[in-house]
Parts: sequence; structure tokens; C-alpha cells
Amino acid sequence: MSLIDGEPDRRSYANVRQAAWQVMAITSREGVTAPETRQRSGIKSTKISTIVTAKNDTVQNVTAKVVTVEEVSAEDEPMETEISEVLEILRRPLPSGSVLEFVVSEGGYKKIIEEREAFNRKYRVSYDGKSRTAIICFPTYLHEASGGLVIDSMVSEAVRMLQNAGVGDDVTSRIRRIGPATIDSSSDGSYKEPDGLIVFEDSESDNAFRIVLEVGFSQTYSSLNRACLWWVEQGEAPVVVSLCLTENNKSSGAATMVFRTTEERDAQKQRYIDAFNTQRRQEHRPLGPLVYNGYTWFGTLRDAFFETYRATDSVVAKSEPVYLVKDGVDISDGISRDLRAIKVGDFVPYSWLSDDILRRSAVNFLRPQTFMQMLSDAIFRTALNRVKNTFALEE
Repeated sequence: MSLIDGEPDRRSYANVRQAAWQVMAITSREGVTAPETRQRSGIKSTKISTIVTAKNDTVQNVTAKVVTVEEVSAEDEPMETEISEVLEILRRPLPSGSVLEFVVSEGGYKKIIEEREAFNRKYRVSYDGKSRTAIICFPTYLHEASGGLVIDSMVSEAVRMLQNAGVGDDVTSRIRRIGPATIDSSSDGSYKEPDGLIVFEDSESDNAFRIVLEVGFSQTYSSLNRACLWWVEQGEAPVVVSLCLTENNKSSGAATMVFRTTEERDAQKQRYIDAFNTQRRQEHRPLGPLVYNGYTWFGTLRDAFFETYRATDSVVAKSEPVYLVKDGVDISDGISRDLRAIKVGDFVPYSWLSDDILRRSAVNFLRPQTFMQMLSDAIFRTALNRVKNTFALEE
């Protein structure tokens, strides 16, 4: 799924609704049904809504969301039937890239987390305490690989620069990336799970969070922007880096393929692998599209760009976007490797590093060739995962 801009083309509304219901068939025990509004205890009403980008009557991208239209009151805890329905949906297979939103209490959010931990589910959950909305994302391989490479590259380059300047391990060893983590804010009752987090481990400082990374490949740009602003405005992190990835022209609604044996399934999977690799390398399409039998399993990576958010004395300063890919063209050779914003001083508190010249030095962590190769490989893996989601064996 991709970052989605603008409003849907209403001419293709029927196609959008059909595609969304194919994605969200899991909300009905009988399969795909027509949209309906249901009344029950604890949840006022539920419906399916979609946000799309469409062109020439062809659905390009679809985000299906389960949302509650009317929130439960702040005084009421949601009924057990409400949470049970949410958990029932999360226990069923969902494709990577899916985004679901539920209005629940803080207690409901915590039950979702307990369910994830108990069954080792691979999704991320953020909770907005003001709107009482839980946002559940099922990341794609492209999303995960991009975030991992950015965070690792930033930490490695900052440590290298400090070591070359003669700074000892007592400082550099404290710069660390943190794996999956949930950050809670007492100011508004929110819980966030960033795509990447760099900390400086100092038990005597209340400013351990140094840089937060947010990757957008399964949400709108406005939603990504709000997520980045939250970290700075709540005082949780002084610097936020966002990586925005936009996919165009992926097909939707692929039919399930049922195989009698694992050998038949694996042989068909290999045909997809061979076709995708031919398109990537021989046909020089490292950024897509990846197509097989007339179906586009990954569209074109239209845009990939970085932005940074920084706390100042009175406002949040946002940088101009730095593009690696623009309009489907790799322009990474011409980018500023330091993003024009990330400095050594962003990784280490002033009390540990007072050398102003070193603190102001740009961290040139981007290696364009390495990063673009990662994008191409991750696009391939994402397309293949989408294929595998449509494969099934006869029971």
C-alpha cells in the first residue's frame, strides 16, 4: 500500500468499494457482504470506509479501514463484545500493508497489545488518547527494510565520526538503536510505536530519546505528518526523520490460487520469482512495476523522500523534502547525504560532547547505491509476499 494524496475520483467509487470489501472480507463470517451498519452493545456503529487514489477509472491504491462512526463516551468502558470483535478480526489473515482503525478505550488498546504479545502477531499499534483511536498497521517488507537501513546507517556513521575525532567508547557506546518499543505519553494518554528510535543511554538525563524515525508506506501523508509532529510537540524527541514511500498503479483484488500439493505451489512461486527477477534486471525495472499474468504485484515506486522535524524555541521546524526517487526516476546520486539537517550533536547531549565544531558536523549517513539496492530488493520481496498471500493448499 502507498502514501495516498487527495480525494478519490468518484467515477470509480463502485470499484473502490468492491476492492475494499475484498480486502476486508474478514469482517464477515460469511465472506464478502454488502456494507451495512450494525447496532450492538459497547460500540455504536461500524462501517467500512476507503481512501483511494484513482486515475482513468482504474483504482490505483486502496486503504481499507474499519472505523467506528460514533465514539463511546469517555466515562464508559467498551463492552466485552466490542473488544472481542476487534480481536476476532485481528486473529484472521490480513495482508501486509493493511491499516485498521478502531475507537476503543485505553483498556481496549491494552487488550489488543496483550493479544499481540500472547500470539506473537506481527503488527504495530498506536493509540491516540485524545480521539481514543487505535491504529493497527501490518507492515510490508519494504516498510521494515527501509526503516532498518536508515536507523543502522545513522548510528554507524555518527559513531564513526565521533571515533575519528577521538571521542572514547564511554560516549560512543551509549548511542544505540532501540528495537520495537512502545512509548507512552502521560500528557495525553497516547501510546506510539515508532519505526525507529535512537537513544543516548544516560541514566541522569531526561532526554534519552535523540532521533525518531517514521516510515510512511501504509498511511496518508497527512497521517504521517501528524505522527512526526506528535513526537516533537509532546517533547518526546527533539528530532524526527520521516521517509515517505509512494507506490503507483498496483492492481487490486487478486484471486486466491488453490494448489493440490506443495510441489505445485512451489513450482508456481518459482515462476513468479523468475518473472520478477527478469523484469528487475534484464528489463531494467528495479523500482517496478513487477507483473505476472496481467496482474501488477508491485506498481512503480513513484516517490521516495526524506523530511526532518526539529524542535526550536517556539515552533517545529520542518525541512524541505530530499528526494531519492521522484516521479519514478532514481535521482539519488544528486541528493545531500546529510539530509541538510542531521548533525553529530543530534546523537549526543551537550553535557557529554561540548565541542561545537564537532556537534555541528553533518552526518553523511546515506549511501545512495546501497540504499537504492535495498529498495529494489525490498520491492521484490514485497511483491512476492503479496503473491504468497494469494496461495492456498487444498484441505
